[in-house]
Formats: sequence, structure tokens, C-alpha cells
Amino acid sequence: MRPGESAPGAPTELVALAGQVARAAADNADGHPARAARRLRPALARLAVYGDGQEASRVRARAVLELAKSDFEVRGDASAQLDLLAALADAGGQWPGLEPALAGLRGLLHLRAGRVDESLRELDLAVELIDRAEVIDACCALLNRGVLHLERGDLARARRDLAECARRSREAALPLLVFKASHNLGYLEYLAGRLPLSLERMAEAAGSDPGGLRAIALLDRARVLVEAGLVGVADETLAEAAAIFTADRLPHDLAETELARAECALLRADLDAAAVFASAARRRFARRGDEAWVLRAALLELQARAATLARRRSAAAATTGEPDPQRRGWVALARRCAGLEAACAESGRPQWAYVAHLLRIEAEVAAGQGPAPDARLRELETIPAGAPIGVRLHARRLRAELALGAGDRARASRQVRTGQRELALHRASFGSIDLRTASAVHGAALAELDLRIALDGGRAGAVFDAAERSRAVIRGTRRVNPPADPGTAALLAELRQLLEAGRELERRPAADLERQRARREALRLRQAIQARSWHEAGAAPADRPGRVGDVVAALGDRPGTVVVNVLEHRGRLVAVRVTDRGPTLHDLGPADPIREQTRRVHADLPVAANPYVPAPLRAAAAASLAGLMDRLDAEVRDVLAAPAEVVVVTGDWLGALPWSMLGSRAGLPTVVTPSARHWLTHAPAAGERGRLARAHLSSVAGPGLRHARLEAEQVAVRWPDSTLLTGADATCAQAAAMLGSPGVVHLAAHGRHESDNPLFSSVRLADGPLFAHELDQGAGAPELVLLSSCEVGRTTVRPGGEALGLTSVLLRIGVGCVVAAIAPLPDDDALRVMTTTHDLIRRGWSVPRALAQASSAQDSPIPIPLVCFGAPA
Repeated sequence: MRPGESAPGAPTELVALAGQVARAAADNADGHPARAARRLRPALARLAVYGDGQEASRVRARAVLELAKSDFEVRGDASAQLDLLAALADAGGQWPGLEPALAGLRGLLHLRAGRVDESLRELDLAVELIDRAEVIDACCALLNRGVLHLERGDLARARRDLAECARRSREAALPLLVFKASHNLGYLEYLAGRLPLSLERMAEAAGSDPGGLRAIALLDRARVLVEAGLVGVADETLAEAAAIFTADRLPHDLAETELARAECALLRADLDAAAVFASAARRRFARRGDEAWVLRAALLELQARAATLARRRSAAAATTGEPDPQRRGWVALARRCAGLEAACAESGRPQWAYVAHLLRIEAEVAAGQGPAPDARLRELETIPAGAPIGVRLHARRLRAELALGAGDRARASRQVRTGQRELALHRASFGSIDLRTASAVHGAALAELDLRIALDGGRAGAVFDAAERSRAVIRGTRRVNPPADPGTAALLAELRQLLEAGRELERRPAADLERQRARREALRLRQAIQARSWHEAGAAPADRPGRVGDVVAALGDRPGTVVVNVLEHRGRLVAVRVTDRGPTLHDLGPADPIREQTRRVHADLPVAANPYVPAPLRAAAAASLAGLMDRLDAEVRDVLAAPAEVVVVTGDWLGALPWSMLGSRAGLPTVVTPSARHWLTHAPAAGERGRLARAHLSSVAGPGLRHARLEAEQVAVRWPDSTLLTGADATCAQAAAMLGSPGVVHLAAHGRHESDNPLFSSVRLADGPLFAHELDQGAGAPELVLLSSCEVGRTTVRPGGEALGLTSVLLRIGVGCVVAAIAPLPDDDALRVMTTTHDLIRRGWSVPRALAQASSAQDSPIPIPLVCFGAPA
């Protein structure tokens, strides 16, 4: 019998009251406790007139049980609700299911308040009495005990309870409980470290939910996304959940959401926001009497405080040379961490206690308190099994810092590299580029320490290798031949049709309702496509980082070629210049002025290149651009000086610096590559140079560009072995197939970089946009892709340092070299430069040399914004 249902033959009013209690139970189950309470109080007042018969006892007991649930969710104070249940137990009655129902609800109240031991005792009793329980109470007891086992980390017992709950709920036709059990089985996979499978199972459960999208499911999904590193998406998901929890008056769940948002803020280094969210959650838990959750919130507050003190220490060291002016702050932090560590241990939360333990040691070391670093290393406990990746990397970083303090640089480096291997294994489980790049955010602090160790040593080769280790972690692994997903293909086709059909709507005012509807639907489709990609598991091993010794050896048969590895560290730019004689280290000065000049270059380029902008404004932009380029050139000219080719290895925002457009590089071959490993893998050996001249060419023209068809035809005619696609034949499917096959591909089409969602950057073809997202198929790849499109060489930098866009995706899937524009590319310039570049490649020139020659030969008032990315094919 379901909650509140009345037995046949009951009085009419009792039947009606039972129905009212049943509706209140449904409100509670759906997360509307305030509404449930409004139904229950008058029902209980009417039920008082009935005697102690079995049916009246059952309905009355059900009403009290549901009221205890709703009052706890709205007001907290588990003790008051437990007293109410004790009174119900004392009153007794003729309902045989009362005892297991009471035990199950007491277990739930303790669980929600964070009292693990008490909850387990009561839920064990409820399951022990399961044969006397009504079906819904039996299922709820199994569900809640499964959730409790999840919290305790006992995944085997959790799986058994949740699977049994799902089975019983299906047999009893209780779809909401089927959803909850299935959703928590998905969450179990997250705790087991199988994040793609977790997201897939949660999505399947959500599809079967009779009540539609639930805030608690959003909260759990966001937790998985945080662990995966998708901080922005997770925070948006949490904001959506918070709005629902607020509307439904669920302060405990709202506080849990605030905790998760604090974690997001910590990962994106927004320390003020992290402190605000954690503090709000702590106060909310404290008002409700949720003691254990108060500890969790306080721990996050201390993590934000530690990060703030560390940031101030770094700033002081960079500006004044002082080691740490924040000693009093560290002393206070260490004292608070010690108290919290003990409280977490007493509450049965060993993982929270471990994090407080790490923070305490970090604070005491910073304050100059406690044992020497070598003794601290012996004190540092073993990393708990199943700890989140962020906790494991924090422990590795702290161990490395302690080893440095003890003067053991080798031991410090071993800890850093162990942490980087752990992160690489974590990321190798992901199939999609989205997750593989996002999870780099967890390794940012470890990468910074790796570089600091190398720079303190002063050896150029060590700095080069540290930078490449960081890039190998950031770039992650390549996916190998994932299975095709018909569901994703259908969503992509729908999105393509929507965007193509809505092109005219984009000309309407932003307030136009039809335009707004189309944009909302496009956003929904993008999110669905993105979410499906998260379900894909990875299988590829981690990329091997490039090493300076390999680069020096490779330069031996490339006379005059120079590799320059450029990176930012603690506000300064550092370059390692490598020739066939070895590496040298160079300090390029403060990063901020160069960052600002680069930003302004990208603001001026579109104005200076747009023929529709009034001539005076265009001339002003061109003059500003020339001055900025001169200043940038002066900053880096010396380190880029080379008689032949320069390969710039860089990432993050430095990838946007227009390296090949600098005055000192005019007419000289310049390559910008995301890693030395990419260059070492794809740059041709001495005997292979000029091989592209014999390759098959695929030339494609998209719609809407004045010279696209002519350009595609002119390019195709220059290659004896070529395929030409124009008009209706130039479809996304055809272009994607070409981009999955060896050879050379030339695309003359409109391009669009999506800064908010770079994997949906695209080129427009006959049937709509071809997205970067759908190129990540793990199949073959061309040696060279030329994108005669505006701005598709641009990228968006994610937290953790990875830059994403159409060009970066092509390089990731195995394309050796990509020629792309980092700004708008006028049609006439594209036609002239691209045809000349192809002529020279056919004559055996390398791509960067051909592009440099073709670009410098143009009589243009602004530099041609085409860049050779990857390796000099």
C-alpha cells in the first residue's frame, strides 16, 4: 500500500484524508516540503477524532511521518522531529508497518543531518524488519541505506542496496523510486572513478524520471562535472539547481549547492566567491543544526583562506622579495585547521579530516611552526584510497614543497611527476576532448611547482622539459576510434538545420521573440550534444612529453632552424631558445604589458580589415595596429632571431600573440605549435621534405563567400591528384570524411569561432555549419589542412591553460599542420595568398616558408592574419 492510501471499507472522510496524506507524501518525494506541510496539518487535526483502529492508526501515522519529513527539510532541527517520532512510537497503534517505517525515517533524518553512525544503526534496523514493512517503506530504507553507504565509501554494499531498491520499486510500479535508485547507481560510478559511465547512467535515469528535471539530480551531476574539471558548466548547473531549491524552500539542499559552487570558485581561482559561498552554506547548515555539514563548509572556508594567503605570498615575493608577510594569518589558519581536523575525525569523516590535515601542515610550514620539513614528510599520512583527484594532487604538491624545504630537489620532482601521472590516468578515462581538456584545471598548481623547481635550478633544458610535461598533462590523450553515436549525429543534424534556417533571424533585433526562441533551442541542442560526448570512455595512453634532447637532435638536420618554448610563470614571460647546439634561457620581462598589447591587436585587426568600416576609422585602427605590432616585435625580436625557420612552442593566451605577423618575421617561415611533442611527431625528416607535393588534395568551397568557388577551383587545378567539391556537393559529411583521411584539405568557407563554447566553432558548408565537435572522431587525419576562413585560428583558453577552437581540435585529432586565420581575412587577400601558397607547396616548399613568402608578397596595409600551426609539413 502506498503512503496515505486507505483500505477498502474505510469511512468516506477517512478515505479522503488518506488521499490528502498521499498527495502530501508525493509532494515530499517531489521536493516540495512546504506544500506537503500545508496539506498535512489540517489532515492531522481531522484525524484526531478517529479512534485507534488499524486503518485510522496507519493513516495518522503516515501523516505524522510525512510531517516530520517536511518540517525537517524546511526548518532543520532533527532533534525536534526525532522527538515527534518517539511520541508516535510511544502512542503505538494497530499498524504493523509502524516500526520499520519509524526506523527508516529516523535513519533518513540522521543521514540528512550528517550523523553517519546513528543513521546506519536505524537503517539497518529498518532493513532487518523489511518483511513487516509496506513496500514503499522497504524501498525507501534500501535507498537511504544505499546513499549512506555511498557517503561512507562502501560501494559494494551501496550497489547491493540500490539495485535491490530499483528491483522492488519496478515490481511495485514506483517510478520515482526507480529513478532515485538508478540515479544513485550512476553517482556510485562517479565515486568509483568512472566519470563517463556515471554521467551516462545519470542521464539514463533522468530520461526515466516521471517528474522531469530534478534539482537534486542537477546537484549530483554538477559534482561529477567538477571532478571532471568542467567548472563553468558545473557552476551553471549548480545555479539552476539553487534556483529550484530556493523556490521549493529546501535550505539543506541549497546549502549543499553553495558548497559545490564554492569548489567551482576555488578551481577557477575566484577566491572571494569561494569564501562567500562556503560561508553562506556554513551559516545555513548551522541554523538547521546539521552539525557534520557545518564542518564540511568550514573546511571549504579554510581552503579558500589558505589559497588567499598563498596568493598574497606569491605577490609579495614577486614585488618586494619578501618571503611571506602573512605569518599571523598562517598561524591563525593552522590553529583553526587543527581544531577542524579533530572535529572531522570525531564525526567519522576521515577524508575531510585528511584535507584539514594537509591544510594544517601547509599553514604551519608557512608560519614557521612545528617540525623540520624532513620530519613533516614522515608525518604526512598516506593518501586515502578513493580520494578525489584534487585532494590527491594537493597531497603530492605539499609533499614536493616539504621535500624542497628539506633540500631534496630530486624527491620533490618525483612527487610532482607522480601527481602528473595520476592526473594523466584520471584524464585517460575520458573519451571526449571536452572532458580531457577541462580536467587539466586540477593540475595547474602542480604544473606551476614543476616550473618553479626547474627555474630555481637555472637550467634551460630542465625548464623546457618542465613546460612540456605541463603541456602533455594539459593536452591529455587522443581518442582511438570511438563508436559512432546515432543520437549525437541526429542532434548535430538538427542543430545544423536550425542554424542554417535561422540565418535571417540573426539580422533581427536582439529583442525579437522568434530570434530569442531560435537561440534558446540552439543552446539546448549544443548542451545535449556536449553532454552526450561526456559519456564516452577513453582508452588511449597518455601523450609522452617532448624533451629538449630530442629537439636538439631533430635540429641537427635543420640548419638555421630555432625552436623557442615560451611560457608565463608568476607574472613573467620566460623563453627557452633551442638550436642544434643546445638550449638557452631568456627572461622576456613582465607578462601583463604583452598580454594587453596582444588583446589590443585582436581588437584592431577586425576594424582595420573590414572594408565596410569608414576609411578614417579603418586608418586609425591600422595605425594603432602598426604601433602595437612594433612594440610586440621589440619585446620578442631577439629570442626569435633565426636565419631560417622559427618554431614557437606555446599555449594559453600566448597562442594568440601574432608571432608570424611580427615585422622581424616578415617573409620568414614561422610555426606556432601547441607542444614540442607535436612538432617532433609531425615535422618531416630530411628525406621526407617536399612529400606533400605528391599528396592527394581535397578542395571545398562553402556558400556565401565572393571568391570561395573560384579559390577552390584555382587551388584544385594546381594539384594533379585532386577532388573538388562546390555548390550542393560541399556538404558537412563530405568535408568531415576528407578531414578524416590522409592528404591535403583546403576549405574556402565562412568561419566562426565560438568563444563561449569553442567546440562549436565551425566552417559553413552547403548544408550548414561543420562543427569542431564532430571532428573528434579518432580516425585518420590529413597531413595538412588550409582553412581559408575568418578567425578559425582563434582559441578560447579554459581554466587550467588549454586553448580550444577549430584549429586546436584539428591538431589534436592528428592533423600535422593547419593554416588558419586569427582574425577576419578579406576575400581578395585569401584568394591571392592561398593560391600562391599552393603553387609553392607544389614546388616542394615547406608550408610555413610558402605561407610566409605568399603573405609578404601581398600589397596589404595590414599584415595577413594567416598562421601556420603545428609542424612544418
